[in-house]
Amino acid sequence: MAISRADLKVFKPEQLGSSDDAGGQRTKLAVESGKLNELFRAISDIDHAQSAVDIVKCYPALDTPDTSILLDGHVFISQKPTDDLVSLLIAEAATLDDADRMTDMVEILESSVRAGQLIRNRLIGLLAGQDTFPRPYLQSVYQFNGVDFYENITLVQGQTIVISVEYPGAENALYPRFEHFCQIQKTVTGGTGGLVQFKPAIPFDTPNYDITINGESGCTKLRYTSSNDGIKYHGVTQLTAAATTEVLAVESTQVELLPKVKTISVSAGNALDGVSDSQGGTVGGISSLPSMYYKTVSLPSVAGQSTYIFELPDLLISNWFNDNGIQNVKYTGAWPQNASVTVTGMTVTVIFTGYTPPVGYSIGINYISDDKYDIYYTPASFPANRVMVDNRLYGEVTFLNPTYGKSAIKMGQGKSGVNASLVEPNGNIIAQIDATTGVLTKNPDFRGDFTYTYNCMLVETVPGEVTPPGDLTVEFILKSNEPILDTFYLTVSTTSDTVLSASADSNGVVSGSGVSGTINNGAVSLTFTQRVYLSTLRYDISETVTLSPPPELYGLNPLRIKNGGVVNAFTAWNTISVQQTEIQVVSSPAPAQTYNARANARFVDITDAEGKSLWTLANAHYTWVKATGVVTINSDFTGFTAPFILTDTIGEIALVTDVQEQALILASPLSQSYPIGANVSSVQNLGDLQARIGTVRDMTAWANNWDLDGSPATGNMNTVDFPIEVRNDTAVNEDWVLIFTSATAFRCVGRRLGQIATGDTLNDFAPVNPLTLQPYFIIRSGAFGGGWQAGEAIRFMSYAASKPVMLLRTVQSGHSQITTDRAVLAFRGNES
Repeated sequence: MAISRADLKVFKPEQLGSSDDAGGQRTKLAVESGKLNELFRAISDIDHAQSAVDIVKCYPALDTPDTSILLDGHVFISQKPTDDLVSLLIAEAATLDDADRMTDMVEILESSVRAGQLIRNRLIGLLAGQDTFPRPYLQSVYQFNGVDFYENITLVQGQTIVISVEYPGAENALYPRFEHFCQIQKTVTGGTGGLVQFKPAIPFDTPNYDITINGESGCTKLRYTSSNDGIKYHGVTQLTAAATTEVLAVESTQVELLPKVKTISVSAGNALDGVSDSQGGTVGGISSLPSMYYKTVSLPSVAGQSTYIFELPDLLISNWFNDNGIQNVKYTGAWPQNASVTVTGMTVTVIFTGYTPPVGYSIGINYISDDKYDIYYTPASFPANRVMVDNRLYGEVTFLNPTYGKSAIKMGQGKSGVNASLVEPNGNIIAQIDATTGVLTKNPDFRGDFTYTYNCMLVETVPGEVTPPGDLTVEFILKSNEPILDTFYLTVSTTSDTVLSASADSNGVVSGSGVSGTINNGAVSLTFTQRVYLSTLRYDISETVTLSPPPELYGLNPLRIKNGGVVNAFTAWNTISVQQTEIQVVSSPAPAQTYNARANARFVDITDAEGKSLWTLANAHYTWVKATGVVTINSDFTGFTAPFILTDTIGEIALVTDVQEQALILASPLSQSYPIGANVSSVQNLGDLQARIGTVRDMTAWANNWDLDGSPATGNMNTVDFPIEVRNDTAVNEDWVLIFTSATAFRCVGRRLGQIATGDTLNDFAPVNPLTLQPYFIIRSGAFGGGWQAGEAIRFMSYAASKPVMLLRTVQSGHSQITTDRAVLAFRGNES
C-alpha cells in the first residue's frame, strides 16, 4: 500500500515524566501534531530559576497494517525554541533500546565520561565525607620516550578527576570498589603543605596506601577522566548569512547540554615555572654559573582539533636528557591534564585525549634549544667558549682501591665563581671543578685516589663577552584556561633594585612602567626597558570559571558528561536538513479560496490557534498542488479555532564534511538559496523502517543463554512456505525463544519481556501485544511440522517498524518573558 503522511507517527512510551520509571516500550498513544506539551512537560518558574534538564523517549514509527517499508526514516529538530534559555537535542546511542527507562537513559548519557589515565596510586586513605587530601600526593609517575619521570601535577579549578578504589579478587566489605567523580575547587600544583579541595565529598571510606586487599596495596587511586564517543548529538541552529554554496555560516555548532553558571576566580601572586636569573659576568670571571632555561613556542588552539605538531629545528637532542631524568621538551598551555607529548626527531606532537580545547587557547611547548646549549661527555676535550650550566653535571668516580668501588657524583651547592663542588650522595665533597675548562681538582680522603667520568650541559659564550645580570625579555603561558585579559597585572624587580609594573587591556596589550608586551591566545610576551630578575616576576589574573549546578537538581551528573556538557550538535560525515518556512494568515476561510505557497515546497500545512493541523488524507479542508504551490480551501474550517496559519517550507538534505565553531562545510553546494535565519538541523538516520523477522534457528536444548545457540533440533520450522507474519503497527524489537514442553506444546519467552504466552503446534500462534491489542507476530500451524521433543527450542528476532529516540531539553537559569514556546520534531522518509 502507498505510504501517506498519516502513516508516519511518533508514539509515546509507557510513561512520560521525570521519574525513574519513565520511558519503556512503545505504546499506541500517538503524539498529536501541533499540540503543546505532548512529550515534555511545561517549563515551571522553578525550572527557570534553578535550571533543568528533561529527558524523554519517543518512537518514530511507520504505522501501517502491513510490511510496507519507509526508506531511510529520519528525525530532526526542524524548529528551535524561541526562548534563548531553552535548547533541544536528540541523543543518538546504539545502546538505547525499547526497554530502557529513565535510569538506563541517564546511564547512557553519563557513560560519555569514564575513569581514565592514572595520575598516581597509593593515595592516602580518605574518610566518608572527606573533600580534601594533602597536596604532596599530587605527584604523577609517567613515561616520556620510554623513561619514567616524576612530576608535580597541576589540577585546575573546575577540572574533573576520579578517586577510585581498585583491587583484584572478591569484594572487600570494609572498602567496596567504586569510582567517585569530583571537581577541583581551586587550582593547585603538587608540593609541600596545603590541601587539594574537591566536591562532592567521598561517599565511602577508602583504604590507606599501606592496607593490603587481596594481595594488593595502594588500592586508592587518583585518575584523570577519558571521554567516550558512543553518543552523537543532533541539534538545530540558524544561518547567519544567506547560503547558496557548500559553506554555511551558522550561529553555533555546539550546545550546552547541561545548565551552567559562570563566575570569576582571582589568581594572585603567580610566579614563572622553571625560570632562573641570569647573573651575567665575563667568561673566565663570571660571578656564578648560568641556569638551564627553556625556550617557549605556542600555537592557537583550533576548534575540534586534538593533534598539534611543532617543528623545532633547534631542538637539542641527546640521550643525556633521558639518562639523567631531565625533559628537553615539556608541554605548557591550556588543559595540561589532557595533553600528551611525543618527540620524533625534530618534530614534537601534542595530542589531547578526553577533552579538545576550544578555539583561541594557547598550545605551548617549552624546550631546550641547541642554539644556546650542548652536551659534554668526558674524556672528550672540553670545548672552548663554553661554561657549565648550574646543577647539570652528573658522573661517577672509581677508586683505585677496589675495596671502595664506585660512587656517583653531581654538582653540589658549594660554588665560588667558576668553581663548583662535586659531591657524593652522602654530601661528601670529593672534588672541585672549573666550569669553564672542565678541569677537576681532587679532594681525596681515606679511600685514596680515584678516576672519574662525568657528563654535563654547557652553554655557549663569546670570549671576553661581558654579560650584564638579568633579562630584557620573557615569554610564558598563562595557567588560566579562560583568562580575563584586562585583569592581568605584573610586578618585577630590576637588577638595580627598582620595581617595574604593568597591566593589560581587554585586547591583551600590556603596558606600564618600563614594560610592554602582548597576550595572544594565552601566550604572554614581555619586553623590559631595564634588566630584571625573572624570579621576582609576579602576576595576577582573573579567569572565567564555569560551574555546574549539583546533579540532584536535574538527575544528571555534570562531571560525567563529555566536555563539561558542551556537546557538538553537528558531526562531520553526518547529514543535515536545511529548511526555511514562510507563513501567511488564512482569513475567513471559505471553499474555493486560493492562496499561493512556494512552488515545489517540501511541506505545506494549515494549523489553527491550538496548533492542530487541518490536513486530512481526503483533503477535506484544503488541497495543495506541489508543482504550482496553489492551496485551495475546501471548507470553512468548522470545529477549528481561528486564527489560521498557512505555512510552506522549502528544504533539502545535505552531507556535512567538516564542522567548525560557526560554520558547516557541505560535500556539494545547496540546490537553492536560503535566507538569513533559515534553520539548519542535524539529522538522526533511523534506517529503513519495516517490521520483519530475523533468521529462524532451532536447537536441541535451551540453557537460558541468549548469547549462544545450541546444536540443531530434530524438528525443523518451515518458514519458507509459512513465514512468520508481522505488521508494522504492532511488531516490537525483541529476541524470542519458543521452548517445547512436550512434542506439541511450548511456551514463548522474550529476552526483555519474559514469558508472554503458551501455544501448541496444532493451532496458529498469535500472542497479543497488550500495548497495541494486536499480535506481536503470527506463526501458522503449518510451519511447525512434526518431530519436536520436550526441551528443544526455536529462536528468532522480531524487528519493529520504529526506533526509540531520546530527546533532551535544557533550561538555563535566568528570567524569560516568553510564556508560550515550542520546538518541532520532524519525521520524514521515502517510499520504496
